[in-house]
Amino acid sequence: MAIPHEIPHEIPHEIPHEIPHEIPHEIPHEIPLASSLRAPRNARRCALRAACAGVALACAGLGSALAAHPQVSVHDAWIRWLPAGLPAAGYMRVENHSSKPVTLVNADSPRHYSSVMLHETLKSSGLATMGKVDGVVIPAHSVLHFAPGGYHIMLMNPKHAIKPGASIPIVLRFAGGGHVTAHFIVRKSDASADEGEAPARPAGDGVESPGADAAPGGEGA
Repeated sequence: MAIPHEIPHEIPHEIPHEIPHEIPHEIPHEIPLASSLRAPRNARRCALRAACAGVALACAGLGSALAAHPQVSVHDAWIRWLPAGLPAAGYMRVENHSSKPVTLVNADSPRHYSSVMLHETLKSSGLATMGKVDGVVIPAHSVLHFAPGGYHIMLMNPKHAIKPGASIPIVLRFAGGGHVTAHFIVRKSDASADEGEAPARPAGDGVESPGADAAPGGEGA
């Protein structure tokens, strides 16, 4: 049996000299719970429900504000027109058929005029002055005339060209939420009684009791 005289003492190896001792990791320190993941969704649902409830309440309030007044009627409504977009005045006859006084507090015509106010013309020392009023009371079972020289509706800043012959709806709002929509006929500044002008304002405060044949009627009744 032959034994080699030399035995190789170097053994080739491919073992790396350095072994990495740091192992990268991507494990989050905190894992969100399922309940916390649902929280934002629940918050959004609650916010949506609150918004819907708010809209419902607003609509309910609007419906109350727009309830027609059952015991008030408007007649002989007309507007004295002035050229070049100058302020115009609205006149009418308001009848209160109820057993309690009613108070007209506001008026508006959003499609036709930017500014609508209740005004009164007063005379002092021979001079006529005009001013805004916060409310006009119509006593029970009485008629109140809005006529030249007294109460009137001041219509300013028309939103479009308004000409004689047009019919302008104006909403009259009363204390307590009731309203009456009256259509005012636009007439020239020199309109006469036979063209449908309202009767002249009676002496005193413009309030009179309707005749025995008066009955609820007209717009808003």
